[in-house]
Formats: sequence, C-alpha cells, structure tokens
Amino acid sequence: MVSGYLFKIFRQSIGLTQVELAEKLGMDVATVQGWESGRRPLMALRAGDLSRMSIQLAALGVPPALFAVLHQAIDADLILCDGIEAGGRVIPAEDHPLAAGVHRRELTTLITWPFTGVAPGQLAQLPPPRRGPTSDRPLLGADERRRFFDHLLVIADAYRKPEHGLMRRQAIYLLGFDDRTPSAEWLVAERRHAMGSMRRWETVSQWAAVRSSAVSLARNGEPDALRAFIGSGLLTERQNLANLNYWSYWVGELSDVAADDDFMLRTEPRCWSGARLFDHLVNSLRPDSEQADMNIHTLWSLVAARPGVIDRRPAALARVRQRIEQTATDPNLTPRARQELIKTEKAVRSAHR
Repeated sequence: MVSGYLFKIFRQSIGLTQVELAEKLGMDVATVQGWESGRRPLMALRAGDLSRMSIQLAALGVPPALFAVLHQAIDADLILCDGIEAGGRVIPAEDHPLAAGVHRRELTTLITWPFTGVAPGQLAQLPPPRRGPTSDRPLLGADERRRFFDHLLVIADAYRKPEHGLMRRQAIYLLGFDDRTPSAEWLVAERRHAMGSMRRWETVSQWAAVRSSAVSLARNGEPDALRAFIGSGLLTERQNLANLNYWSYWVGELSDVAADDDFMLRTEPRCWSGARLFDHLVNSLRPDSEQADMNIHTLWSLVAARPGVIDRRPAALARVRQRIEQTATDPNLTPRARQELIKTEKAVRSAHR
C-alpha cells in the first residue's frame, strides 16, 4: 500500500538495494521486500519498532522530517485497507477510521495518491531517487479500487444521521476520486437532495457534506455543482466562518487535530494567522481550474476578514497580482467570481502602494 511504496522511495533515495538496506537494518531481506510489496503491512509494526527503524533510516540519509509522512501513510493504509476488506459491507460507525478525526490535506493526498498519481507535496524535500520506482504511485488492483469505492458508497448511503456526519462527508469527498458512472450519479443525486435544505442546515457536518459533494462533482467536470453551493451555502457570515476555518485546518494553520466538524464554528478565526492559507489559495489560482470559483471566493473572504494578511506577505504581492491576472483570462468564471477577483486585486494593489 501507500506506506510500503513510500518506504521503497526512501530506500531508493539513499541509493541502497533491498539486500543492502536489510543488512544495514539487521533484518532479513524478505522483510524489506514484504514491506515494499505490501505483503507485510508497515502498520502491523509496533510503535517502538517503527521509531527505532526511523532512527536507523535517518542515520542512512533519509530526512527525519519525512518520518511524519510515513506515519501519515500508515494512517492512509488503514483507511484504504479497511475499505477494501469491507467492500459492500457496512462497518459499525464507532469502528470506522473515517470517523476518527477530521482529515487534513496531507493525509488526504496520501489516501488518494493511488488514484491520482499526484505525489503528496510533503515529499518535495526528498532527494531524487538514484533508481526510480517502477510506478509513479502506490498500486491498487482493479478489484481493490472497486471494493474501496463500493464501500464508500455503502457507508455514505447507510449513515445519514447527524452523529455520523463526519464519517459520511469524508466518504463523500473521497468518492470524488472514483471515475465510475454510478458514483458520479450518486453524488449528483446527493447534492440535489441536500441543496434543498441548505438554507436551514442544522449541523455543520450537514453543510460540510454538501460542500464535499459539490467539490467532488467539480473535480469530475461538473463545476455548476460547486457554483450552486457558493451561491446558496456561502451567503451568511456563519457559513463563511465555517468555510475559512475549514480551509485553515485543511492547510495546517491549526495545529490541534479536530475530532469532529464542529471546530468550524467553535474556532476563533483570530487564533490562526492566515498566511499559509493565503499562500495556498494564491498558488491554487489558475485558469481552467475545476475549483476556481471556490478558490476565488475563499481568497476574497480571507482578504475581507483579515486584510492584514496581505500586509504580512510583501514579498508575494507581485506573484499574487500575476496569478490574479492569469486567472482573470478564464472565460468560464461566473460574474460573481470575476467580481470577487477584481476586489481581491484592488486590495492587493492598495497594499502594494
């Protein structure tokens, strides 16, 4: 799975064969081979053994900061393996790994790596391997992919009560990476059903579930779903607060792990600076992005709520204006998105004077 593939990249980045690494770690080569192939899941290791091996790998040249990524990859494996094993069977909500806490971008990119082929950004500091991996991603067989997404559909359908909101909406978000027609049709039906109650949402998880389904549909080439959500689900101060707090958590502005979605309304916005979120949103600005309207709206909401965030990024202002100009060439932007882009550009220009 993901952790085994990551372990393989670690080994290749320091230029060692499986035999050589096994010798240096003082173990049988079959163990290393088992980790890399997934036959011996790294998540089965005891915490102490994993820490000891991390120290040994660091001594061999693997950047220590990357071991946090290995632990995240093990968490990703738990979610993938449980889903694949269950398939069409419903797992009790209290035991489901998707209910254990709110996912950040770093974990989500590891979970979806086998489906997207997009390497997680936290691996950018890893030196290029001397012997490149045979694939650009961790591999899942066709049956494993089918079982995983079948399971997401099953639990998203089975658990509709408010107390299951976190698990359900994280399943909905991951369904956006399934390229099968049934999943796309389910997401469309789900969004239509949920949008009817958008103005009277009772819990933040209900609101977040609609957001997740709209984002998933946009990723699959249906941007109107996300535009509809922005038009009806990001109207009030409360909704925009939830959106900004979620984004800040997603990119790592908030250090504590959120146990449920209520943090989106509980969190005081002033407890996070907005600098990392600002940079993330600016980097996400580009023509023809499937989530352009959401990125633009969130950037404008951030600048409006926290105007000082621009003043704290003087070195980035030229790049911001360039990104805004490039994004403005997108003919598919809605009038609202274009107007918010203009407002953001004016705020940046004022700060640049």
